[in-house]
Amino acid sequence: MTDRKIHIVSFDVPFPADYGGVIDVFYRIKALAELGFDITLHCFEYGRGQRKELEKYTSTVHYYPRKKSFIDVLKKKPFIVASRESPKLLSNLNRDDAPILFEGLHTCAFLNHFTLKSRTKFVRTHNIEHNYYAGLANASSGWKKIYFSREAKKLKTFESILENANHIFAIQEEDAEHFKKINPQVSLLTASIPDFNNMPYISTDQFCLYHGNLSVLENQQAVSWISKNVSFPEGIRFIIAGKNPSNEILELNKKNNIDVVANPSNEHMAELIQKARIHLLYTGQATGLKLKLLSALNSSGHVLVNSKMLRGTGLNPFCQIAEDGALYTKTIEENISVPLSEAEFNERKVMLSYQFNTTKNIGSFVDILDSI
Repeated sequence: MTDRKIHIVSFDVPFPADYGGVIDVFYRIKALAELGFDITLHCFEYGRGQRKELEKYTSTVHYYPRKKSFIDVLKKKPFIVASRESPKLLSNLNRDDAPILFEGLHTCAFLNHFTLKSRTKFVRTHNIEHNYYAGLANASSGWKKIYFSREAKKLKTFESILENANHIFAIQEEDAEHFKKINPQVSLLTASIPDFNNMPYISTDQFCLYHGNLSVLENQQAVSWISKNVSFPEGIRFIIAGKNPSNEILELNKKNNIDVVANPSNEHMAELIQKARIHLLYTGQATGLKLKLLSALNSSGHVLVNSKMLRGTGLNPFCQIAEDGALYTKTIEENISVPLSEAEFNERKVMLSYQFNTTKNIGSFVDILDSI
């Protein structure tokens, strides 16, 4: 297969592949390029900059500024959509008749535009977005609660635009069942990620780790919950590592057993993930597939989560599950001195290498593209 043309519209610049959503987008681009696709990539840029690395996998990269004015907040369309509604994007999409892959509901402002009516259009959903924003609203207060509540309502209404897609690719099974109520043409396409086969079993150190993009409210809420509800054995460090931690998270550095690692390099983050004896993850909302969960599982450490982190993933057998701080604390005490066995690691690796084989999974996407 050579020179198959496709447009991909990304909600953010997908390099470096250093947080959940862009990891998924980047490795999908890479896999399609390796299959010979001629990719025109469209990115909304709002702080990550233009990246030469993307030119290795694409023929053209277009960048568009994301609008962040108060006027866009007041529009009927959700802010995450209205702020990415670029006339220049529509013009560039109309330069040829190649299929279009919209990455996330965020990028779907033009999905029903009359100039694209005859085009083959796919949407890769990353979440049931109105559920995600409703969860943020429930955990927020003040103006944030008002904003997230309004955004959730607008997203629920806007979601009907998915009727105009030729096919929807959902990230997990529960999401797929939801989107079939809007458009029957739905398939599961799990996260595109690096190859699990490359990761060896190593000795881990006695510390607990939470990692993620710490500028994201969901992750801030998770860190807050863990720090308030979970106790750690004497002398055991809890490391919080990630991008752009809030002032509230930085303040946790003052606690005796907590270290905050702000904006670690990719190499340092990879080392922390591989060396952690126990990964602590928590979420207040069961939405999408958390790629930080896959990163933790792709290590030699135990993975301790609440059940909402796992819903719809099928990954329960490879994690330890706790629902409250007392059970998190007890599970840490029982496992901090007991490394994950190499047999357990290998069993986990076999399953992950099969279920999250990006090359195999992207083949399903190409089969559906060819059938339309």
